[in-house]
Amino acid sequence: MELSKSPEIVVGYWFNDKKCQKFGVEELEAVCRRRDIKLVKLDMSSPLEDQGPFHMILHKVTALYAQALSDDPKAVSAVKMLENYTANHPEVYIIDPLPGVRKLLLRQETYELLQHILKDEKEVFTPRFVLLPTSDLKANEVLLKEANVTFPVVCKPLTAGGGKEAHEMDVVFNQNGISDCAVPCVAQSFINHGAVLYKLFVLGPVWFVVVRPSLKNFYAGVDGCFGINTFTERETVHFNSHHVSKADSQSPLNQLDPVDKAEDLPKADPAVFNRIVSLVREALNMDLLGIDVVVESSTGKYGIIDVNAFPSYDSVPSVMEHLVDLLVFRMNRCSVVKNSEGHSHPLIFASPDQPQEDSGVDTG
Repeated sequence: MELSKSPEIVVGYWFNDKKCQKFGVEELEAVCRRRDIKLVKLDMSSPLEDQGPFHMILHKVTALYAQALSDDPKAVSAVKMLENYTANHPEVYIIDPLPGVRKLLLRQETYELLQHILKDEKEVFTPRFVLLPTSDLKANEVLLKEANVTFPVVCKPLTAGGGKEAHEMDVVFNQNGISDCAVPCVAQSFINHGAVLYKLFVLGPVWFVVVRPSLKNFYAGVDGCFGINTFTERETVHFNSHHVSKADSQSPLNQLDPVDKAEDLPKADPAVFNRIVSLVREALNMDLLGIDVVVESSTGKYGIIDVNAFPSYDSVPSVMEHLVDLLVFRMNRCSVVKNSEGHSHPLIFASPDQPQEDSGVDTG
């Protein structure tokens, strides 16, 4: 007697060509086949209704949303089609839900969310920020003061995805330096953190921390950075955040000055990282996240400076296995647990087998 085979899970996926190449879709397909999961690449130029049915959709549509914000007609059409499909098919689980992805695309909305969820936290915060809509210096001075944003300031593009320009930023040391920034932008207080960035890579109920280089310490004041950071007060520092924080980056911007090398940096606590992951995942109802965290040199507090949807997972071990574990976990869970609105309940932030108390990566 032949045993009946379990029904195959069909997962529709869409990444742009760059993500497909960088992420390694062929490896993902191979791991899925071993777990009886069929991956079907979505054609965003054809009706999704004709391409299913699907049990789940896995996507990275950040760049597509960014293009839609720029009124690209093909992107607008594709985004609208995906939104309509997800609305008409609540039985199809989406990794990740589109409202969270849209929110993370816009830095102002991201920081507003972080500010809200962290308002009662004692150890974790997001640096103060404000939207600067124009290059009017006097108006910007008022906005910065009202928001208690202090110099040095990092000026960031409004959009956090969609291409290289999303990573082009400026460190500004005084009011006049704001004129060097492309507006509109989000201006955020820069906090010194010893040139160490902690990247939290979240894959559903598990997470990993990877330590990367970051911007050196900067100081504002009468003498600005002259004699301390080799930049004068009037010199705005232009940088690409991706390049500065690459694992092998040797940028002068991430090399501490002698006066700062003597500092004993606070040791990062994995329990606080776990708390951060829990708060952000619950607020966004998302599984695939990159959370950038720095530890403030003067206070030891944890500052969340960026959150991204479906990051690169660079340096994360066995990432495809973890991702497919997540697909299976979500399929099993959403087939059993439904709330009154038809959506899966948020996961508790532990692996199915044991609590996630430590990522296993040395943060010292």
